[in-house]
Amino acid sequence: MTETHQPTSGPRAGRVLRDVLAAVIAVATIALVFILAAMLTAVFLAILGAALIAGGAYWLWLKVRRRKSDDSPEVLVATRGPEGWTVDGLNGSKRRD
Repeated sequence: MTETHQPTSGPRAGRVLRDVLAAVIAVATIALVFILAAMLTAVFLAILGAALIAGGAYWLWLKVRRRKSDDSPEVLVATRGPEGWTVDGLNGSKRRD
């Protein structure tokens, strides 16, 4: 019995072309993964930046618009009275301790 060698994947030029095509597809896939990772990172950073700006604006708005509460320090006004200088609060409370 004689064995004859039969190529399993065609002529040599076909194998080279198939290998080159596989390499191109592999490089394109790796490049696509890196591009998608970069795009997702950019989107994440843009959303994070917008959230930080919105949070900072909200914090500033709260600081500007906060109403005076009872535990906040009282603004004092010094006026000259018949017995000399007196200090009264702006809210009209004239307490003497």
